Amino acid sequence: MTETSPRVVVVGGGLSGLTAAYQLSLELPDAHVTVLEASASPGGALHTVDFPSGPMELGAEAFIARRPEASQLVVELGLTDSLRHPGPLGPAILTGGRAVPMPRGTLMGLPSDVDALSEVLGPAEREVAAREADLPLAWEPGSDVSLGALVAERFGPAVVARLVDPMLGGVYAAPSSGLGLRQVVPGLAEALDRGAPSLTAAARQLTGTRTPGPVFATLDGGYRVLVDALAAASGALIRTGARCTSLRREGNGYTLAVAGDRGSWTENTDLVVVAVPVRHAAPLLTAAGGLDAGEQALSGIRTASSAVVALEVDRSTNLPERSGILVATDEPVPFKAMTFTSHKWPHLDTRPGHLVRVSFGRLDDDEVLASDDAALTRMAGSALGGLCGSVPTILHSRVRRWTDALAEIGPGHDARIAGVRAELAERLPGVELVGGATEGVGVPACIGSARAAARRLAAKWQD
Repeated sequence: MTETSPRVVVVGGGLSGLTAAYQLSLELPDAHVTVLEASASPGGALHTVDFPSGPMELGAEAFIARRPEASQLVVELGLTDSLRHPGPLGPAILTGGRAVPMPRGTLMGLPSDVDALSEVLGPAEREVAAREADLPLAWEPGSDVSLGALVAERFGPAVVARLVDPMLGGVYAAPSSGLGLRQVVPGLAEALDRGAPSLTAAARQLTGTRTPGPVFATLDGGYRVLVDALAAASGALIRTGARCTSLRREGNGYTLAVAGDRGSWTENTDLVVVAVPVRHAAPLLTAAGGLDAGEQALSGIRTASSAVVALEVDRSTNLPERSGILVATDEPVPFKAMTFTSHKWPHLDTRPGHLVRVSFGRLDDDEVLASDDAALTRMAGSALGGLCGSVPTILHSRVRRWTDALAEIGPGHDARIAGVRAELAERLPGVELVGGATEGVGVPACIGSARAAARRLAAKWQD
């Protein structure tokens, strides 16, 4: 390619799209980058709203500080002074009608010490789980299996329902039976690859070598601080209320049809980043001629919907001295998790009331999400009252629904996405797919996926 100032269109202005735009501005400083965002504002799953007392998150709440992708980006954008970490309180698990502390020495719910499970498992269930350390393990290095199926087979189904699924439910909104071990807990897969004789031994290795320091981090002022900084640093033209309806190849470039609040138009471009959820990306790329087998691969990724109810409640409410509550999947309550935001994040414990987040929605169980916002808010208040012993006085509330937003990352996911990318490279050169259904759910994974895709596009342009 001979043109020195490429045109780039990024379809989707969430974290992945904005990160791709920012990285392209670094790799191709002369590029003209346009971001098309269908909603009224950029950010996607990073959604900060204003309560009368200050900002509150209705989307992603934090990122894993020990992974480099998000931490490095925060440094690059000059946001280090805004970093905040959780306090010392840990979560509890709601099981058997009681909120019990998360057992010590667990790895994403996998136990490294069965003796620590006395408040979560009954005597017979603990006996089953204790046998895991001595069970022969047939593991082929490099393989991938259903995390939930393997844990249930070796520890028993109670460990899945009361430990593993509650830990993963807030991130994936999917049971661990449909999640791939290698993608969801890569450290565990690597320990098994190295010859760990059991899941107990692998979990013990990993929990025994954890890096000191806080696991999670967020930003003072909310994730909108990151969204605004990315948008500014990218130098991109960000068009909100602009939905891409089609993509077609035109010579060495592409034409995108866009429907917006101000009418319809086309965007002509040299390079394209598709950064929208798979339910939108798959038909867009297939209609453009970019996918055949890849269309089935993307359409086969199941997605879950969820809802977050954010509350500020009167300080007379006696919150449990925990960072939050994870709910066992065999517990008969409508919500799946609750975060005591004021307790978890000390920098937010200065508001007139307590801040609380209540999450609803699991894969294949959307009945509760059919309730309207007022009903969800009532459910959230009732759930909080049940845990606190008294009905809370709600000072302020907001509800945010996330439709088909969380991908089920199943076994063999890496190979599936590699096949999709190979098809795109052959049929639609200069088009990249990024987002939470590619390299995995979570802020660091989305950042890493977007930056890698931007680097590939820049390398192709410069060849």
